[in-house]
Amino acid sequence: MSVGPVTPESTTAPSSDNTAVGLAPNTQENTRVDLLNFTWSELENLLQSWGQPKYRVKQLFRWIYEELETDFNNMTDLPKALRQKLCDEAAVGTLEVESVADSVDGTKKILYRLQDGLRIESVLIPEEKRNTLCVSSQVGCALGCRFCYTASLGPGRNLTVGEYIAQYLDTARMLPADRSITNVVFMGMGEPLVNFNNLMQTLELLTDERGLNLGRRRLTVSTAGLCPQILQMGTKFPVRLAISLHATTNEQRDDLMPINQRYPLETLFETLQEYRKLTPTYHMPITLEFTLIEGVNNSMADAQRLAKLAHSIEAKVNLIPYNEHPGAPYKRPSQTNIVKFRDELQRKKIRATCRTTRGDDIYAACGQLAIHGPEDEGVSTAEAPEPRVVPHHRKRRN
Repeated sequence: MSVGPVTPESTTAPSSDNTAVGLAPNTQENTRVDLLNFTWSELENLLQSWGQPKYRVKQLFRWIYEELETDFNNMTDLPKALRQKLCDEAAVGTLEVESVADSVDGTKKILYRLQDGLRIESVLIPEEKRNTLCVSSQVGCALGCRFCYTASLGPGRNLTVGEYIAQYLDTARMLPADRSITNVVFMGMGEPLVNFNNLMQTLELLTDERGLNLGRRRLTVSTAGLCPQILQMGTKFPVRLAISLHATTNEQRDDLMPINQRYPLETLFETLQEYRKLTPTYHMPITLEFTLIEGVNNSMADAQRLAKLAHSIEAKVNLIPYNEHPGAPYKRPSQTNIVKFRDELQRKKIRATCRTTRGDDIYAACGQLAIHGPEDEGVSTAEAPEPRVVPHHRKRRN
């Protein structure tokens, strides 16, 4: 099977034009180096270029990733001269927490302002035994999926490694001392596999045993179906893979997701078969994400075709009742129809679950991230709590 050359950054590449999301860039020049952009070996090289011994990287990693420290003056086991150089020339993260919106179900939507004035959102989904963080990969998105609110922003730019990692660390500081982020899903704004190189380095940092030490099974990358990058990830850094499928025929998917015109279902599922061959030892089944949209893809014929596709790669299916948002031409099916669709999949021996909608009162549910919440759309906010501004500070963990 051939899916063309693997050139991640050129595949549906996002524009760097800041006007794509209606925000002016921050013109203030900042020449400090963001240490969150560096892997262990890269940080070691930087410190060596400053005349520092190799063991300093271990100290810095501990302060940054275990203590969640951002103030170099508090890193007391570093020499005073090094602390001063770090204060002058470096930073731990460049994101500014602009606001946090709290859902009635406990979900938090964090709005970040980037150094260039653009903004992104992350979502923290707390549960009894785990805390899942949904991170963004881009400002806006160029793929143009018709049911996704983020698509209304248009193309933006890729996030840096440091901007990826800061979403994790900044959110971790908001949690109580006895709680931590246990799972990370790359399902926020943008297409992760367009930002391929930065994504791979981010996965390396998240799993580094000397730092955050998350297992690969706790990381999920969701893609609309960029076939060359799927195979490259399987070779370079396999983690849990989720496919934004949302249709069972090419005609349906062409209409909902323009990427299907480049990588139709036949090519996509051949690629997924190859991905499974590349990752036989990891035992991480592929998940097919399927947003149920009334009158579009929620018939019993759709359920039967979806079951056949899932069987072909022994995939799980995650059903997502459509989360409505202003201006969208689609509606959520009735609960009766949703249950009937799920039951049909289970009757066909498919492991099918229905995702519980979380955070839709603050526009934090799947497909709703678009920088602007209900108050920006002229929608009543009586049922949604007002976003609260929180200080961007460290919370040390014991």
